[in-house]
Amino acid sequence: MPRRRIREFSGAAYRHHANGVYSMAIRASGDFVFLRGQTGFDLDGRFVGRDDPGAQAEQACKNIKQLMVEAGGDITDVCKLTVYVTDVSYRPAVYRVIDRYFEGIRHCSTGVVVKGLALPELLVEIDAFAVIDRSEEPAAAPRST
Repeated sequence: MPRRRIREFSGAAYRHHANGVYSMAIRASGDFVFLRGQTGFDLDGRFVGRDDPGAQAEQACKNIKQLMVEAGGDITDVCKLTVYVTDVSYRPAVYRVIDRYFEGIRHCSTGVVVKGLALPELLVEIDAFAVIDRSEEPAAAPRST
């Protein structure tokens, strides 16, 4: 399966794995895009939104939008989000941001409340999967039963 790695980076920049080299996103087999979980870190490694889950979600969504463009698609190609928060009370602020970025996009979503994320300052992480399909074929008609 051919792969295109987008924005390779050293894990040392994020203080979690000194020897690892990773990708922010990978476009595989032409159409599939797998994005690294996005947080309050911008794409240059600067942290945004200390103690503010809404600001961290804003940065994560900005990252997803930019990475999708760099992968050759756009945010409307996102099919699945998994949203991790470290406190259930953060959900309203986080989902207000997600709803604004993904307005009208009928993606699948799973929300998970976790005890912690990779770094103590992280309050939210958004993992995304996308399919870029630019074919002109009409969608198959629904099957009747």
